[in-house]
Parts: sequence; C-alpha cells; structure tokens
Amino acid sequence: MQNKGNEVRVTAKTLDLALSEAATRLQVDQSQLDYRVVSQGSGGLFSFLGKKIEIAAWKKAIDIEQLMTEDGQENDGEVEALSPQEVEALKRDLQKFCQDICSAISNKPVTVKAELEGNRLILDCDDEYLAGQMMKNSKLAEALEHILRKKPRHIKRELPFRIFVDVQGVRRKRETDLVELARDLSEKVHENKRPIVLNYKSSYDRKIIHMALDKDDRVYTKSIGTGPNRKLMILPIRKKDEPEYGDER
Repeated sequence: MQNKGNEVRVTAKTLDLALSEAATRLQVDQSQLDYRVVSQGSGGLFSFLGKKIEIAAWKKAIDIEQLMTEDGQENDGEVEALSPQEVEALKRDLQKFCQDICSAISNKPVTVKAELEGNRLILDCDDEYLAGQMMKNSKLAEALEHILRKKPRHIKRELPFRIFVDVQGVRRKRETDLVELARDLSEKVHENKRPIVLNYKSSYDRKIIHMALDKDDRVYTKSIGTGPNRKLMILPIRKKDEPEYGDER
C-alpha cells in the first residue's frame, strides 16, 4: 500500500542524493521512504558527472505483514532485537562488503575498520585515493552508505545502527568543523539579531548544522529553496517585545 498524500518530487545528480533530499523534506529517515523514478539520464551509480535523476518520494505506509510473527500472530508492532552475536556478525559482513567495494573503486586492496559508536556503525577506509575523492565530492560516501544499507536484506528488519562511511577520519573531522562553525554562527546571529543564509550543497552538511543547533534556545534553523538551490538559514529567536528583522523601530 502506497501513501502518496505527502509526495515530493526531487531532482538531483544521483539517486542517493535525491533520496537524501526527499528524506529531509519529509522529515524522515531514508529507510522510511518509498519512491519511484520519474526520469533518469545516462550514467551509472558512480557517474557523478552524468545527467540528473528525478524521483517522486513519499513516506512508507505501515506494512501490516511486518507486524506479524512467522506463525501469523500479531506482535503489537514490536520486532525482536538482534542478539549481540547477530549484531557482531552483521558488522563483520558489512565491513567485508565495504572493503570489497572500496578496493574495486581504488583498484587496489583497501583496509576498512568497523567500529560501533553510539547508534552508528563507522566504516573507516584507509586509502589516500578515496580520501581525496570524498574531499572533492561527498556524494561518494552517501552512495556507499546507500549500497551498504541495502546489503543485509536477510535480517528482514530495521538495522540496529546507522551506517557511516569515512576515509581516514575525513568526514568525522568535517562533522567537528561544522559543529564548531554552527556554534560560532549561532553566537553571531544572536548578537546581531539577523539571520544568516548558508549555501551548503550537501544535504548531509545541512543536517549536521541542523542537529548542532537543535537545542540552542537562542536561534533556530530552516531550509529554504528547492533542489540544487536548497540553502540553510539560521535565524534568531525573537522575543515578544523585540522588533522584526530590519525594523528600525
């Protein structure tokens, strides 16, 4: 059953980028999306210079069959959690799969370390070539994460962690820098009482800043624009007795 009441259409250079943008607009995780391809240009998954792809996406409807146990009895929506042994086996499986993909891209053996950190499985690839490529284009990491999320179909349930692909710590360093920048900008917006617009092309970068300022009681964030022109705005939280922005009262 498809729930297309809140369908959005997104155009992007890759399927994963389009799904990420759709998830941001619908305010859900990518795993909660259903979609169909409206139009697609030439180019494979890693052909970042190819034509764009347009999708229509909507939030998944609840699948009643997934709420049933194997004997056909309802389980009140609860799914049995994976055991520590199953989680460890899944972690090793994804580590090897990521290692195989990265080795194929780099055209040489690549070592991948897997580490569970909070609710994330961090797969860190030790390869100079991939590090350079991810610095140039964040879509590579997002595409890898999309492939890895689709790999463990045999468990027939949500993954017990989010998959995060890194190369020599490049993306985690990027996260740290963005969080520090968000705090500096929050201070500036609060002091000047004027909004700031950030032109970050990566939906992941925008999400990091959103999350960094989520509990900041002085400012709030919102996305503006659509598609490749989407931007992030940081605005001051205005008190009742304060004038609107630009008001010279």
